[in-house]
Amino acid sequence: MFKEPYKIILRRFRDRPLESGLLVLAVALGIGAFSAGFSLLMNTVSYSRNLMSSPEYKELIFSTRSNSEEMETPVREKLVQETAVLKVSDLEAAKMAPGVQWAFVQNRAHLRLITRDSQISSPPEAMGPPAPPESAEGGTSKNNFFTISDDERAAAEKDESVVIAELDEISGYEVTPQFFNAWGITAADGSLFTDTDLNSTANIIVLGSKLASLIAGEGNNPSILLGKKLLTREGYQTIIGITNPVSSSYDSEYFAPYRDQSGGVSGFRRRFMDTQLRFAVYNPSDLDQTAELLKNWFAAQFGEDQITVSNPRAEAMQLVKRNGGIGILILFLSAAGFFIALVNVSNILISRVLRMKKGVGILMAVGAAKKDIMNLFLLETVLIALLGGAAGTALALPLSNYMREAAGITTASWLFTAVGVVLSGIVTVLFGIIPSRHYMKIDPAEAMRS
Repeated sequence: MFKEPYKIILRRFRDRPLESGLLVLAVALGIGAFSAGFSLLMNTVSYSRNLMSSPEYKELIFSTRSNSEEMETPVREKLVQETAVLKVSDLEAAKMAPGVQWAFVQNRAHLRLITRDSQISSPPEAMGPPAPPESAEGGTSKNNFFTISDDERAAAEKDESVVIAELDEISGYEVTPQFFNAWGITAADGSLFTDTDLNSTANIIVLGSKLASLIAGEGNNPSILLGKKLLTREGYQTIIGITNPVSSSYDSEYFAPYRDQSGGVSGFRRRFMDTQLRFAVYNPSDLDQTAELLKNWFAAQFGEDQITVSNPRAEAMQLVKRNGGIGILILFLSAAGFFIALVNVSNILISRVLRMKKGVGILMAVGAAKKDIMNLFLLETVLIALLGGAAGTALALPLSNYMREAAGITTASWLFTAVGVVLSGIVTVLFGIIPSRHYMKIDPAEAMRS
């Protein structure tokens, strides 16, 4: 008996395609904009929370670098005396600051590998840190660089203890052992190096999980690299360990022991002027107090303004506040647009109510209750919300991705977009209840006479 009302709803969509299409379009644009804004704000909050929980933002960085553009983390430019040279022994400053949990060196480093296709007649122009002559096993040292003849390379290819990778260069860090503690890096295979290794002359490295897989080759277990010597321009590097994944760029890096070695005054300056000492604290709220204590210690050692200090957390907080403010603003604007769209949709639905007055009277005359009538047109609202929600989702996904990339947010979850679509769909249905309540006030006799 009541199949006829549903046919009426479908007929309303079919007879007024432009009006129905505009209704769906308005809902789609509103849902798409609101969901994208909601997703951006929630992704910003989630990304900021994960960012600030990173060990990187519990550190203070002390350096003698005079050019702020050379820093991984910018600092104020300061003049540096020739005697202002940081060394591993300066990590003792951590004893003066109770808030310090770990103190370590972390310097950028590169290794240039010798492959089967490498031109090895002479070293390249930009080689990076030279290796000590005695580290050049199986070759000779020339200009402090490891050199090898074609015959020696051919012999190395046949040596099962030597690894000849297909990569031209790998990047990593020269670190002291407490770096691994600060970042929670553990060994999946083999071992990490210790303080004893800092005083050794052996060239040893630890590979990140992804880098080890890349060097081992597809289908091979990275553990086969343990104990083998990697052939590089800087000499043979013995692989002693492979790290567990840590979900960061460190998985694609290698780690070598940082050593206080120098080759004369020029080598001393070249090696140590790039040294960065890092102090990780227990509680990030203690960063400012710890920075003051350490600055006083270094000022006493080297003089005022000779050592620069950087607080990455303070700089990251500025980025977090900026992204949070942008997210709130975009959500407010999208919510305002969504509200305006719903008001217009509600007005159009009310006008459709007035045009359906006689049809409603007929339905009531044949036995339909007012509650049935309200549910009937509520169904129309739900249909509009579903169609608009589907189209809005297709709009929200690329829009939220674009806004997220523009804000510099590298991680995201599609669940936030889905939640935004569901919330906006519910609000759309609630706004549809307003015009449907007008049917409760219709008198069947008056409707028939009209």
